[in-house]
Amino acid sequence: MTYDITAIRSRFPALAAGTAHFDGPGGTQTPQPVIQAIADALSDPLSNRGQVAQGERNADTIVVGARRAMADLLGADPSGIVFGRSATQLTYEFSRTLAKTWQPGDEVVVTRLDHDANIRPW
Repeated sequence: MTYDITAIRSRFPALAAGTAHFDGPGGTQTPQPVIQAIADALSDPLSNRGQVAQGERNADTIVVGARRAMADLLGADPSGIVFGRSATQLTYEFSRTLAKTWQPGDEVVVTRLDHDANIRPW
């Protein structure tokens, strides 16, 4: 299988100017299919998740679909997929949950090469 980097780059409108973006977590570039999915979601009725109004059902469909897609990508059960405000917030909550199982002498190794969001929670 070949990896067609030109085809992949073409899916990211922000890369069209030829600028290299090295800001990682601070500025993820968005591919066109994601931009379109967001535009589609915002064009239809949308509200908090539920089953009463159309906006509720639309929101529920989006969340369930996203969980299924991530589960498929990761080889996981959709019920084990969670979403949060940011990777920083999720890492913090994960570290607090995991810490409840630690015993004296358990360690977590991080480096200054890691993003700060993967250092501070520990």
